[in-house]
Amino acid sequence: MNKIPYRDTVQALTDLGESRIHFYIAALAITQAQARAGRIKLLAVTNRERAPSWPDLPTAAEAGVPELSFDGLVGLYGPRTMAADLRDRIAADVQAVAADPAIAGRLTATGQLVPPGSAAEFAAAIDEQAKQLAAFAKTLGIQAKQ
Repeated sequence: MNKIPYRDTVQALTDLGESRIHFYIAALAITQAQARAGRIKLLAVTNRERAPSWPDLPTAAEAGVPELSFDGLVGLYGPRTMAADLRDRIAADVQAVAADPAIAGRLTATGQLVPPGSAAEFAAAIDEQAKQLAAFAKTLGIQAKQ
């Protein structure tokens, strides 16, 4: 397998649909239109759980490749110096909005999972993925830039 760097995911998906490339990993949200049109075939999601909008699409682990399990983390970031009470108020507002069925429905329609958690849970998920990436990098002999 060869890596082909793309600056534009739309071009990558076009190339995939035209069979100029044979495999591509991208966010489910941007692949859905091509998949629904029958131009590409979705093989699996890398999240640990299936996407509600594609209930028959297996996770990578279910498809036999648990090493590709990697949740897409979407969140809000602020400066390290942000006051804890402000961070908690923002988190509470985000959780309230995400709990709105209209908002949650629109997000899940794009393939998103809507598990709004606390700032501590988000930080823990980021730390877990950083450790997972570090392990991959070590296996591949990739060293961090100094």
